[in-house]
Amino acid sequence: MRKTTFPLIILLLLFTPSAYADEGMWLPWMMPQSKIDKMQEMGFQLSGEDIYSTSRPSLKDAIVSLDYGSCTGSFISGKGLLLTNHHCANGDIQSHSSAEKDLLKNGFWAQKQQEELPIPGKTATLLIEARNLTDHFTPIIQNADTRLALEQKIDSLSQIILDTLSLKPFQEATIKEFNFSTRFFLIITKTFQDVRLVAAPPEDIAQFGGEKDNWTWPRHSADFALYRVYCSPEGNPAEYHAENIPYSPVKSLTISTSKLEKNDFTMTLGFPGHTQRHLTSAGIREAYEIINPLITETQRLKQEIWGKHMAQSRQMEIKYAEKYAELVNFAQYTAGQNKSIRDLNLIEKRKSLEENIQQWMEYSPGIDTTYATLFSSMEALYQVRKDLTRISFITLQTILGGTEISQFVMETFELFTLLNEKSSSADQKKKVIRQMRTKANHFFKDFNAQVDREVFLKMINYYRSNANDSIRINDSTLLAGCSNFKHLADAIYTKSHFSSRKKFEELMNNPSLISFLTDPAFAFHLRILQEFGPVYAMFNRMDLQLDFYMHQYLKVLKNKTPGGTFYPNANSSLRLSYGKITGYSPHDGVCYEPFTTPIGIFEKIASGDATYQSETDFTNLFNTEWENWSRDKQQPALCFITNNDISGGNSGSPVLNSQGQITGLAFDGNQEGMASDLAYSSSLQRCINVDIRYILFLIEKAGKSPYLIEEMNIQ
Repeated sequence: MRKTTFPLIILLLLFTPSAYADEGMWLPWMMPQSKIDKMQEMGFQLSGEDIYSTSRPSLKDAIVSLDYGSCTGSFISGKGLLLTNHHCANGDIQSHSSAEKDLLKNGFWAQKQQEELPIPGKTATLLIEARNLTDHFTPIIQNADTRLALEQKIDSLSQIILDTLSLKPFQEATIKEFNFSTRFFLIITKTFQDVRLVAAPPEDIAQFGGEKDNWTWPRHSADFALYRVYCSPEGNPAEYHAENIPYSPVKSLTISTSKLEKNDFTMTLGFPGHTQRHLTSAGIREAYEIINPLITETQRLKQEIWGKHMAQSRQMEIKYAEKYAELVNFAQYTAGQNKSIRDLNLIEKRKSLEENIQQWMEYSPGIDTTYATLFSSMEALYQVRKDLTRISFITLQTILGGTEISQFVMETFELFTLLNEKSSSADQKKKVIRQMRTKANHFFKDFNAQVDREVFLKMINYYRSNANDSIRINDSTLLAGCSNFKHLADAIYTKSHFSSRKKFEELMNNPSLISFLTDPAFAFHLRILQEFGPVYAMFNRMDLQLDFYMHQYLKVLKNKTPGGTFYPNANSSLRLSYGKITGYSPHDGVCYEPFTTPIGIFEKIASGDATYQSETDFTNLFNTEWENWSRDKQQPALCFITNNDISGGNSGSPVLNSQGQITGLAFDGNQEGMASDLAYSSSLQRCINVDIRYILFLIEKAGKSPYLIEEMNIQ
């Protein structure tokens, strides 16, 4: 009796991946009807085809991926006006800023299209179509018994499909793998290369609370910026040109100024970057015990040095603004994720889930016997590679990637390889040299050799103090003839071609093997690669084997899940999540409401905390302008939270109401939900958004840009 009922119970418990209505980063082109039905029960008034269609304009045609997945943007006018987060535009704002023309501090509001600022290299990518190819790949790969065999079969079939594919002009196609090569989709896109900055509020408005408020609720940040996408006069993607015209998207979002209420339906469309919702307990333990602490420590060491120098002048603060913000965000993320793993007891919960799955497999005669040892094999492999994981991440975070000059040196290894290959052509070398000159322009604009030298010495010291002596690179190899590490730093930061724009241009004018090999910075990194390479290759082989185990594990989960209701891990493809406006209780006796108002800004200012003191006169802004603006409108909130399931890359995603109208802009998650890349928590995970009405208010009153309001479809 027990053997006939137990598997059914486990099946019901284990293979219903959406235990909560609001969990899931769903593929819009494969939305299960059960999810559409659930959304409609919650108030959604549209159909699945209104979200994704290839035969008529749909919501997906208003959503773009910025810079191939770093953030999300949405069209909010028929003239290519694009809405995203300020923190997504921070680097572009910084690139046009100086101590004399401080756009970060003062904001930027183009008063006409001619004033909009070109952003070299900025891209906006539209999804044209996605086709399910899983049935084509499954019979080909089902007997692959190693990761290498799996990759070879996937690569071979992918190339055949892409070679025979017929695309329209300016379209691009890739075949994307999902959930460790258990699903495959052909993704057809169109990418625009002329994207210009239109507007951004001052950083003390856009990032009110700064580093202190990052990953927290309640928030009062107007984290938004505006771009405009341009195209050729014929309407096609084109590089920047004065004759380009604003792009007319086939779909732009309608803006709703209706008052938001608790429990209102919400939906996001965006491009979340990377989740690992199926990572095993052993994998989570590796992140918790080794990877996250290392990243947090090394990032904070750099943060301390950069912050010290940024405090010395506004010019230095501008130079490091974007890099510093990313550094702080990442350090807070890894530290916060560890806290969430601990608070949620996630390792033990995942371990318990695995034990249940193991028991289920033992009771299921149809399961391949090779899968019976999956969990034990993965756990053993994680245990075996502990030292390799530690040395790999220490090396990558310190001496091989911890400094800016390290990252720039690594960019030139392609050119070095071409110089070393007799078969390489002059045209190949010229092409790479042109690319390196472009990268050099960006690199040296915000590079300070003195600051990076200080980071270099700190990273060297961390490496020598924390790497396992038995597998770390010895001092004599690191020094290579220098008497001490200060002398090594002097050679790298004063004599290397990579230490200044002028010296680097000399290298590019006459690149040769000997000039690279005798360069102190390049030679240092070459020595590291030669010593570290075999170690990392071993780590990488184990990583590939773990991927193959996960491929097998996901096959089990996919095959035993009701058709179509198994959402894949995020991988920078377009995703939909749905939920509602709702507060949460992070601690006993503490309940957070889902809305914030201007009152919160004044309370934070009154606290005396230097973080909240700003040059913006919020009293005048809200007491005068806010009252005038809202006289004929319902009083809006500043920010609100929902239980939508989002991740990195969703920044800038529109928050849509039941009619598919934009009501807000997603810009952050909360610290209690920072384990969201590993597991969803319905009670704690929240998506933090700025109210669209606060955005409109600032565009009209702070930016004094009514022409932008006029081109939007506002209801």
